[in-house]
Amino acid sequence: MGIKLVEDRLGLVNKLLSRKLNFDEEDVKDYLKKNNYFNVINGLETLLLPQHNSGEKIYDTETFSDFKAVYEFDKEISSIILKKLNEVESMLKTSISTHFANIHCVGINNTMQYTNKDNYMNPSEINPNRPNYCIYSSSYPFKNEQNKNIYDCFNSFVFFKPYYLTNLIDKNDHISKNFYRDTNYQAPQGVALYGSPSNRTSSDLKVAVPLWVAIETLTFGEVHRLVHYLQDDVLIKVMADFSLDVSKRNQFLTMLDILLALRNSCAHVSLVNRFRTQGYLKLNSDVVNSFELTPKETNPYAIIRLYDVLKILRFFVSLSELKKPFKKIIYRNNKKFKRRTYDLNHRLLERMGNDSYKEWKEMFSSSLYTIS
Repeated sequence: MGIKLVEDRLGLVNKLLSRKLNFDEEDVKDYLKKNNYFNVINGLETLLLPQHNSGEKIYDTETFSDFKAVYEFDKEISSIILKKLNEVESMLKTSISTHFANIHCVGINNTMQYTNKDNYMNPSEINPNRPNYCIYSSSYPFKNEQNKNIYDCFNSFVFFKPYYLTNLIDKNDHISKNFYRDTNYQAPQGVALYGSPSNRTSSDLKVAVPLWVAIETLTFGEVHRLVHYLQDDVLIKVMADFSLDVSKRNQFLTMLDILLALRNSCAHVSLVNRFRTQGYLKLNSDVVNSFELTPKETNPYAIIRLYDVLKILRFFVSLSELKKPFKKIIYRNNKKFKRRTYDLNHRLLERMGNDSYKEWKEMFSSSLYTIS
């Protein structure tokens, strides 16, 4: 096919004209000033082409308004999904910071113990006499797939990097070293200190930022990685906040893998109706069975679409806010496409993983699954 060169808006308009799409030229030009042509047209054309398997890009009675309606639907549900994923992230951060601090950061001098490696598990540590010993190490899940860096690179985690406390303060305007300085603080061995050894002052040694502040600066990916490193005394309490027993650790980690993949897609403004998990992200078989997922690959399990991913998200938070945009697009399409040669709703829902609108509505209304 070769590399496609960039086209100006007039060229894009002429392309749509040649494909016999019905539209108002000024409407198209104005819309494409604000929205990417690839997402609006290329990303949706297989839904709206009358013969979408023939390879011929000629429209019948389709209009640019049809593309806009589906694209606006996608943006709306993506925004809602991202909001819900942020809720899960906030719940995780609150749970981890609360339970870790109650175990390891009691008393002013232990404020920075969350930067001490000895308070975590290293997934690759097989020596039971080491403080970072991991009881799961010998059979660590997906250590050659999505968890490879997590398994191999414990020492590079953000909390353990050189100058962590310095960077935390200097790169976050809302965290002031003066506010978090206390003359009574005595830093223990193994924790991060403010400043560099060559010019660190005595007052710098009195700076300590609590975990509940620091954890808010972590990305979802970093929080996900942190869960892998939590010792069971903390993890038991964290998982209990999500109504899970620590025996479901591997399932919990896979669920977070899936949500992280979806969050990254939404955050990068990709079309969420086209979302698929990447092939490298393998799925725990108990999660597949418990949530009745339908992965494209089965040996091992991998690649699921939006409907299955939302089943996982629904375990954590309500998805009732998705009812309205789904109802709006479904009923619009029923009205607009009732005399056409294909069912746009069927195509759209099938692309997202389930062509039954009834089952989508059931998922939005209740929590359907438990972890076996």
